[in-house]
This record gives sequence, C-alpha cells and structure tokens, in this order.
Amino acid sequence: MAKKFVDMHVHTSASDGELSPEEVVKTAREIGLAAIAIADHDTVDGIEEALGAGKKYGVEVIPSVELSSEFGPAEVHVLGYFIDWRDKKFKAELHKFQEARKVRAKKMVEKLQRLGVAIPYDEVVAAAGEGVIGRPHVAQVMVKHGYVKSRDEAFERYIGDGRPAHVPKYRLSPKEAIQMIHRIGGIAVIAHPVFSHINNLLYDLVKFGLDGIEVYHSEHDSAAVEHYRGLANDMHLLMAGGTDSHGRDTPLGSIEVPYKLLEKMKAKHKLLLTRV
Repeated sequence: MAKKFVDMHVHTSASDGELSPEEVVKTAREIGLAAIAIADHDTVDGIEEALGAGKKYGVEVIPSVELSSEFGPAEVHVLGYFIDWRDKKFKAELHKFQEARKVRAKKMVEKLQRLGVAIPYDEVVAAAGEGVIGRPHVAQVMVKHGYVKSRDEAFERYIGDGRPAHVPKYRLSPKEAIQMIHRIGGIAVIAHPVFSHINNLLYDLVKFGLDGIEVYHSEHDSAAVEHYRGLANDMHLLMAGGTDSHGRDTPLGSIEVPYKLLEKMKAKHKLLLTRV
C-alpha cells in the first residue's frame, strides 16, 4: 500500500496566502496529498469553499485556524484542528482580531511613510482583497512601488519583528487561545515551535491544555524535528506537521508529513467528543 501524506498547516487567500481555497485543494490533489488542514490567520472564511473543493477533488479537508498569542516575550501561534468553524461566538471573536489587523496595517503604513516609504494604505487593503489583511500585503505593495525587491527584504528591512516599521499584533494569551479552540471542539497545537522558543514555556502550555506540537515544519531541520518529537513523546502530546504554505515561497506538500499523525489526532478528537 502506498504511503499517504498530509499537509496540516496551509494558508489561503482568505488570509495571507496566494491561492484561493479551491486552488489550494486542487493543488493538493495534483501533488498527491491525502489531506490538508486549512489554517488561515484569524479567519475561517476559506473553510466552506475548501470543503466543497475537497469533495470535488477527493481531498480530505480539516477545518482549522491559526491564532496568534503572546506569552511574556514570546509570540506563540496556536493551531486549532477540527474546529466548529460555524460557531457564531467564535466568528465574532475573530472579527475583533480582523479589525485589529486593519488598525495595525494602517499604523505600519504610517510608520513607513515617515521613513520615506510612501505607499498608500488603500493599496494595501486592495492587495488583501476579501482576505484578512496582514504584513505580506504591506510587503506586496512595497515591492510594487519599488522600495524593496522582495517580500523577504520588506520584512528584513522594515516590517519584521524589531524592524523600524513593525507594529505589534493584538494578541491573546496562549491560555485564552487554547480555551477558545477547545470551546469549539478543536484540538490545540503549538505552531512552528522553533520560532517561539517554547522549551521553557511548554510545561505551562500543557497546564493550559495544549494537545500537541507541530513537529514537522518547513523551517524545522532534522535536529529540530527530532527535538520536538522527543518533547512530544515525553509529554504525551500529539504530533502535527505542515509546510505553513502561503504560496510560491513555501510550496504545498514540500515536506513529507505521515498521514498516521492525522489518524492519531482524529482518534483523540473522537475521544474528546464522546466526553462532551
């Protein structure tokens, strides 16, 4: 029997990805993925289209979300899998985050203008289209106007963490993010831990109810994978994995994530549902 693979961390144009939800699912089919998790930033607007495309192309789609949180000096992103994405209270909470993103983008543009990078805010809004506005859209407009040659340069010189035009996000605490995900029936997993430097925070996150760790990620080398796999085993946490794909720079399915990880997550989710 051929091995099955999954990408459990995928973004679409509903947030800051380049491809529409249907295009993402179609691509997953073309490269032979058995399943994908649509985990856009602070929005679930792409899930319905993705689920429909999943039926059309024969790809399993896991309704998911990625929430930003802050724990002391660390930025901690939390993935929620198998969420009830139709929950009205949850959607209302996400709307607050989306409005805060607009304010953040406007402040970032104002900082850039003071630095001599004169990009118009309305073009940033237009770049986001119907999706949730984010830093990649600011970077896109900077490239368009010739202030930088690439999105990476925009982050490195201007809008990345600690750079002169950076503006912090409105963030939850990790505990609040985990509780939100659990309330809508989801599994809470810390995303790309290599960026969060969570080794000293992990015990606290587990106390808050964390269910798993994203062991496989496009920015995790083999040593990082082994490290986080060991932590997951030691702390009896689920393992997840995905490319964190946003488009061309992080192609869908560019790392191999065994489908068995998703099967274990499904079993845990089923068990949780029986206890509700």
